[in-house]
Amino acid sequence: MGTHSARLSSAEIGGLWASYIQETMAVCLLKYFMHHNQDEDIEEILIQALKSSEEHVQQITKIFTIEGIPLPDGFTEHDINLSAPPLFYDVFGLSFVYSMSRMGMISTAFITSNIARHDVMEFFVKMVNEATLLYQKSTTLMVSKGVYDRPPMIPYPKEVKYIEKQSYISAFGKKRPLNSIEFFFNSTLYGLASSR
Repeated sequence: MGTHSARLSSAEIGGLWASYIQETMAVCLLKYFMHHNQDEDIEEILIQALKSSEEHVQQITKIFTIEGIPLPDGFTEHDINLSAPPLFYDVFGLSFVYSMSRMGMISTAFITSNIARHDVMEFFVKMVNEATLLYQKSTTLMVSKGVYDRPPMIPYPKEVKYIEKQSYISAFGKKRPLNSIEFFFNSTLYGLASSR
């Protein structure tokens, strides 16, 4: 990381704090999934996700230590019981990586948009890139295993149409089909909510 002299801003402290909690939780869950996993394809992506989360925890720890900020009370090995019988099928671990990388692309990009200090910005840009790659790999693997739930299909439009009445965007009036943008946002928000 580059040299710096500026103190961490509130946005930088908050972003690092939230990421520390999220990443320590991910480490615990990924270790649990790996302990019980039998699928070699899924194991590869679990290993990559775990390595990434562990590196993030180490980097945040380093930044907070240098700044003299106490570490958040994150998740630890005391929060998992590897001797407990498996609670999920292997594909659930893959689904977890998919969901976390999906949320990570959004939340980490938002955090990055409020960062100015060079070393912290480099860290969050790296996190966004890693989340994007994990999303790509997990989605590809889910599709290949036949477990990816694609957004709904709609008929292709046949022509360009313009909105002619305000009632189109009003909650009142005649019912109409959703347009593709509304479909996209509704299915995306539903997907994020159901993955939590």
